[in-house]
Amino acid sequence: MKRLTLLTLAVLMSGSSAVMAESGKPDLKRGAEIAKTVCAACHAEDGNSGIAMYPRLAAQDAHYMTRETLLIKEGKRTTGAAVSMAPLIQDLSDADIRNVSAYFQAQQAKPGEANPKDNLALGAQIFRGGLRDKKIPACMSCHGPAGAGIPGGSTAQDGIVAYPRVGGQHKDYVVGQLQAYQSGARENSIMADIAKRMSAEEMNAVANFIQGLH
Repeated sequence: MKRLTLLTLAVLMSGSSAVMAESGKPDLKRGAEIAKTVCAACHAEDGNSGIAMYPRLAAQDAHYMTRETLLIKEGKRTTGAAVSMAPLIQDLSDADIRNVSAYFQAQQAKPGEANPKDNLALGAQIFRGGLRDKKIPACMSCHGPAGAGIPGGSTAQDGIVAYPRVGGQHKDYVVGQLQAYQSGARENSIMADIAKRMSAEEMNAVANFIQGLH
């Protein structure tokens, strides 16, 4: 009887876990509502922002977006438009942020366009091969050959860090982030180390190349 009771309890617990796992899935409908009412003015409803100072979010890794949005909400990321964004997301729960991040990840990213006259060859060299003499690694070693990034898990659960999607991102936004890493205004040990070795010309060139990646 005791054995049967334990078996029954195990089955019930297993079923409960399955329900929890199912309920833990992102609510894309709720994410779409948040995108429309909170995010669209800056990032566009589908995440394909047409304003250079606001990043394109379509097809971006959801775990990465969740982490960065929480940093902004908590006042730990204050570069660029983060200060303006913070009050807009204060009423969003962690679940809301995960939902809208998942929604943006599910959107189709529209290709950007690089300026062929804006040091495109140098940008391609930095992205694809790096600059050996300055010990600058190829951007694609972390962000992928097409800039699609390398997905990661939830940092709060398993410590895996995502390398974000950069392909098609606005040139001005990319330059701004590189400058923030270079100055220490934005923290990331890997990117800070790389950015500190880059000139303004090199940042501009690789950002232009990245804008045309798809």
